[in-house]
Amino acid sequence: MIRVQARHAPAIAGGLTGAAIGLLLLVAAPELRRFDTNYLIPTYWKLVVAASMIASGAGAFVLGRGWLRWSAALAAGVVLAYVIRVAIDVDRDRTTHNLLPLEIVFDYLVTFVGAAVGALIGWNARRLADKPTEQGPYAPGWKKPR
Repeated sequence: MIRVQARHAPAIAGGLTGAAIGLLLLVAAPELRRFDTNYLIPTYWKLVVAASMIASGAGAFVLGRGWLRWSAALAAGVVLAYVIRVAIDVDRDRTTHNLLPLEIVFDYLVTFVGAAVGALIGWNARRLADKPTEQGPYAPGWKKPR
């Protein structure tokens, strides 16, 4: 059994979430229906960034910590799924993706910024929800035994 340290949980969850988003929106969806000839840039990447923002906001709110690790790992998971998309495209036409290193860096940065914005919103919402002034003062109904 693999033991995971608690500080690595946001990164693992974010990476798996990013891989799922990338596989769904960048690998599977273009195979079902292409929106246009330049299908990755205008439509699918907008959906990926929006899904990354929503997933990061929810993840950071639920975990309450690790928003930066979550965002970085989510962006890495999306880019790993994008590499699968590139392999499919290159297999069909070898002249596509001539600037692949720049594509990967740019796509990582765009996805990371979107995920970080969503994660910061979720993390701040969690901080506001955890404040005692928002929920009323903590008053236990029992007394400490003597």
